[in-house]
Amino acid sequence: MKKIFLGLSLVASLFASDKVLNQKEVLNIIKDTPVYTQLKPKLNKEINVKGVEKKDFYVITFYNKKGSQNIFITKNLKYTILGMVLNNTTKRPLTPNYPAEPFKGNKQIVKNGVLFSFGKGKEDLYIVTDPECPFCQRFEQMAKNTNFGKKYRIHVIFLPLPFHKHSMAMIEYILSAKTESEKAKRFHQTLQGSNEWKNFKPTTEQKATIKKELEKSKKAVEELQARGTPTFYDKNMKEIKNKGILFR
Repeated sequence: MKKIFLGLSLVASLFASDKVLNQKEVLNIIKDTPVYTQLKPKLNKEINVKGVEKKDFYVITFYNKKGSQNIFITKNLKYTILGMVLNNTTKRPLTPNYPAEPFKGNKQIVKNGVLFSFGKGKEDLYIVTDPECPFCQRFEQMAKNTNFGKKYRIHVIFLPLPFHKHSMAMIEYILSAKTESEKAKRFHQTLQGSNEWKNFKPTTEQKATIKKELEKSKKAVEELQARGTPTFYDKNMKEIKNKGILFR
């Protein structure tokens, strides 16, 4: 029980929310940065801005309809970093964790992108995942020791990340199963470290079918605006930022 509690605490801390800054705070933080003079005429017109406070950095996001860009400012306001900042503990890029906004996309596109479902719960939960993702594997271990599958009906959408070289082989192994229950079984086993996928060789027909399924999954990911794995969405397809609540 102690191990389970510690594991759930780790998951909660991994996905803890950042302190969201108000507009006045954001503008005060960026006013002395090298980018402020250039962007000032466009702020709140062509370009919007928001930010969060982390332990060592402020993460400021500039965005418009075409996309977004993050900059990082040290807490002492001495340095502005353009590009990527890696967390040496998690090995992942530092990113802002903004509160989830209501889903404004097409729900049917998301439902069409669900590749299989499992769980006996009454609450729908959509998961964007990659079987080679170490954070997805860690979450699987946490879920295995709880009543996660009894609380939720879980709908799986795959996002094979390009830097995971085995991801597609794992997905082909999982999706080649004939039934949803068998797909779910292979999914869990793969996340838990099984290497059965290495012995599987899909046929040309299976590859073609899976490619079409993943196209639908890709459209669902785009509709949800998922940026990585694992990402979770409730029955209304609103992103769940604090993953710790999934275990309550």
